[in-house]
Amino acid sequence: MTTQLSSEMAGIPVQQILPTSKLIGANQICVSSCCGHWQDVQPGDVYVAVIGSEIDGHEFAYEAIEKGAAAIVTERLLAIDKPQILVQDTRRSYGEICHALAGAPSQRLKTIGVSGTDGKTVTAHLIQSILRADQARVGMISSIEVTAGTEGHSLPNKQINPPAIAEHLSAMVIGDCNHAVVEIPSMSLADRSLSGVKLDIAVLTNIRRDPDNCHGNSKNYERAFLRMLDYLNPGAMAVVNADDPKSHFLLDKIIHPTLTIGVKQDANVMGKVLQRSNCDQVFTITAGSESVVVRTSMIGDQHVYNCLSAAAVGLSLNISLQTIAKGIESAGQIPGRMQRVECGQPFGVWIDSATSATQLANALRTLRQVVTGKIWCLCSVEEGQSKLQRRMMGEVAERAAGQAIITRTSADPMVDYEPIHQVLDGFENPESAQVVPNRFKAIEWVLSRAQPGDAVLISGCGERPFALVGENKWTIADSDVCEAWLYDNSSMLDDKFQPDAETIYDIEDYR
Repeated sequence: MTTQLSSEMAGIPVQQILPTSKLIGANQICVSSCCGHWQDVQPGDVYVAVIGSEIDGHEFAYEAIEKGAAAIVTERLLAIDKPQILVQDTRRSYGEICHALAGAPSQRLKTIGVSGTDGKTVTAHLIQSILRADQARVGMISSIEVTAGTEGHSLPNKQINPPAIAEHLSAMVIGDCNHAVVEIPSMSLADRSLSGVKLDIAVLTNIRRDPDNCHGNSKNYERAFLRMLDYLNPGAMAVVNADDPKSHFLLDKIIHPTLTIGVKQDANVMGKVLQRSNCDQVFTITAGSESVVVRTSMIGDQHVYNCLSAAAVGLSLNISLQTIAKGIESAGQIPGRMQRVECGQPFGVWIDSATSATQLANALRTLRQVVTGKIWCLCSVEEGQSKLQRRMMGEVAERAAGQAIITRTSADPMVDYEPIHQVLDGFENPESAQVVPNRFKAIEWVLSRAQPGDAVLISGCGERPFALVGENKWTIADSDVCEAWLYDNSSMLDDKFQPDAETIYDIEDYR
């Protein structure tokens, strides 16, 4: 027996949201709420049987019905006594339903998507800064934070799903924003988490080797980025890095108007480095017959590309080059992205979120361009890295750094040495690496040994806290440990300071 849902039910007719769907067991189904996880179903919800990488939501349709689901969105006909909505892809349908229920917020904003292997977080923040320099009200979804106008809050370090994106974009509309910047990880493109979003500008920073090894092969990885173009509105703009080989080859597949950026290849927006030191760099941005000089506190070739991508977005929105330069310069440092820690010490200290071999290589290459002394690299092991990725990180650390220190991204006292050994597998001479599993002591160890003119790279965590300390559960990040040690030991940091081999400092000594 099938259930006939009244055409007068509150909500949006499902065929208005999913016009190609087929209704089974009802003449009309109106959606007022939906859920993609059976555990969270509330009475009256439409349950979407999302197929994930490990779990098939179709297997939990009966549980969803027992919790009160009014109808099931499914890719195959199920033996149930509730109305069914047959679709080709439940992941896509889930996003489209979420955004329709939220009032299609991306279509009420000038929405800019930023994706790529490296540089997407920094590029998103630069675009936000440029828009603010142009007096726009802008919201942003990035791996660091979500902002809706002037308000912001930290995001948990996890994948953003369709209801979360819809909720954040709705908050921007309510906050009277007129622009939205969305950082889009490749996995969010692969699993259709962006479905329901309409983009006015899509930025592709670069396509390198899959840092997480989670797409299966390079073709799937490239295909994921191409999927971002499916979300572009008619007449929308794409921004592509012409210097990046794989991105360059995608140009023929892009049917939308495109702005290219580059330093080496001819492009619509060109950059040229004029001066670079360990604390800033100066470069020009040229578009057509106009040029502007920009000085940034973030250094490295990757940051120049990030700035050019952000500038191309600004130009596509008819923002002047002078305002673009002002926005880039006012962005300052981005937390955990080649973030320089300056406490008066005679050597450089940088904090970066690099957790892959490619990211680590980029960070070390940046430092080698401006540092004449020894480079000390704190290389981090964390959950989710593959054996191959850890071995490749070891190869990069040994080849590009003067001294590699291997530690973990957690302060958990229980130590599993197997992941550390997997990093050491990438070393030709593993005895050259220093293994300090305790992250507190690893940072203290390297800071106590760096000499004037050296560079210290603390990689792995970036802006993310790695420990909770004290009864009040204070969050501790790499920058906290570095600043505390450097300020408390500033009198020791001179040309004559030679740390004893046994010297080590504890976090409690200076907290």
